[in-house]
Amino acid sequence: MHFFESKTSDELDHHHLIRVYTFSVNGTAYDCHVHQYQGITGIRYGHYHNFYGITGPAIALQDGTHFHLLDGIVELNAFNTSRSGALVLSAKNDGLIRELHQHNYSGYSSIGMSYEPW
Repeated sequence: MHFFESKTSDELDHHHLIRVYTFSVNGTAYDCHVHQYQGITGIRYGHYHNFYGITGPAIALQDGTHFHLLDGIVELNAFNTSRSGALVLSAKNDGLIRELHQHNYSGYSSIGMSYEPW
């Protein structure tokens, strides 16, 4: 599995933070494997966005480790449900954006983690 952290593009004068671990798969740096991932963005201006996707194929490094490209577009902010008061608190602190919109994201994962010893 891999860790990924990035900021989304700015839309309507704001962005969101994305932090996600990919689902684990069996693979090597040289077999072109991919990972699935899903999550929600950080909460800003009283809303968040769902996102999901599949990484690009493994990109090998000289030491035999690898990383992946993640890029995509988050879903519309149409179905936000309460997050234990976090949406209300965010709207109170940041303001409220209700306009439907999306953000892009792109970046590279960490190298693989949680390898089992041979």
